[in-house]
Amino acid sequence: MPINIQTGPLSALKVGHENVSSSYIGHQQIFPNSTTIQSAEFTDISTLGYNGGTRNFRIIGDPGSTYSLSPYSSGSYTLSSSPYDHAITIGANTGCGAGTATITQTLTPLGSTVLQGGGSSFSSSFSQSSSGAQNHTVTVSGSGTLTWNGASSGKVNIGGTDYWTPGAVFAYSFTVSYSSNLNFPNGNPNWTYIGVGGLGGIKDNGSSTNNAAESATSGSGPGGITYVNGLWTRNSASTIAGTYTGGVSLGGTTNFQSLYFRLFSGTPLNYTDPCASLQGFTSIQTSSIAA
Repeated sequence: MPINIQTGPLSALKVGHENVSSSYIGHQQIFPNSTTIQSAEFTDISTLGYNGGTRNFRIIGDPGSTYSLSPYSSGSYTLSSSPYDHAITIGANTGCGAGTATITQTLTPLGSTVLQGGGSSFSSSFSQSSSGAQNHTVTVSGSGTLTWNGASSGKVNIGGTDYWTPGAVFAYSFTVSYSSNLNFPNGNPNWTYIGVGGLGGIKDNGSSTNNAAESATSGSGPGGITYVNGLWTRNSASTIAGTYTGGVSLGGTTNFQSLYFRLFSGTPLNYTDPCASLQGFTSIQTSSIAA
């Protein structure tokens, strides 16, 4: 409720011959007609660590000035004393792909409050570092061989055509490598299990499958990776890269024209790295061998 002379603001208020700096009715300032905020800025603009923390956003101006803040401590305020510090809490900067963040706080005057210099807002900024968590890709590749043990019981001839028959025994051997767009320890995100792909091939009727029946499978992997009940199981320190060897026997009742062996099936289980994507697991297999 400012004091005006007709439509113009009152330029001065005196008691006797002395100027009055300000006048209030209750808590509402009625003179001068406007209040001024001289500055609004962070008291510390050094780089904040990625874990976050609290910084003071200091406002200097006429008591009674009204303003809003955003985006931190968002809301409308009345300056009760000057200087006044708003404690601004900044969260952690640890997201996947997070880079250095710029933290900016803005003050906008409200009502009859104006900013020194005549602008529409005051803003102040500082940087926040990141934890270094980045999106990354691990690509697993490899090659292998499947070798029949040569036992006569492993083949059958039907109408002049040889087929692999249940009971055929094979040995497999793979060399696996990986690449990563980051310096990723051990070449793998955090995982505990991954399925063994097993035998696949072309059946005697000409149809194909990547899930042929097996009567037995065994294997061993690079240090710390073991074969257990159809799963490659790793400890936290073992790399996925290295040599995998083992044996597999064709089971079921179906004869096959040709067979191959896939080292991995699907993607790792107990996978706990949300910043990483995995590629190439299911593509690692031997060439097909005909009966």
